[in-house]
Amino acid sequence: MKVDPTKEECEYIRDSLKKFNDLIVGDDGHTALNLIEYDTNGNIIGGLLGGTYWGWLYIDILWVAETHRRQGIGSRLLAVAEKEAISRGCHHAHVDTMSWQAPKFYIKHGYQEIGTLPDIPLDNQKILFMKQLQNKSKLKGESL
Repeated sequence: MKVDPTKEECEYIRDSLKKFNDLIVGDDGHTALNLIEYDTNGNIIGGLLGGTYWGWLYIDILWVAETHRRQGIGSRLLAVAEKEAISRGCHHAHVDTMSWQAPKFYIKHGYQEIGTLPDIPLDNQKILFMKQLQNKSKLKGESL
């Protein structure tokens, strides 16, 4: 067993799992969704890094510079990402955050806690959230 495989070896593992998944449920259609916010001087003051796959938006990182927090930048980044995800046909979103980071922010924006990992790090939690972006029946063309 090798502890630190090469980049190529890691890619082989990723590609092999993707091929298996594609056979079972089809291509995930993964597309990056990355947003950057700048100040008036062109400095980066925030951003959202994530993507869309299998009808879901995932948020990997949402960050706003400390000096620019509580000014609506994070909310704006999240709203733009959700709108873009809906335009891509996404019906849900998911994100995880640490207990000291932004759980209240996501709850405020309609996300529901669906799970936690305790003691990561010790005496803290990693919290998983999800949000329904649009009704799946609308995506299937069903009438309500």
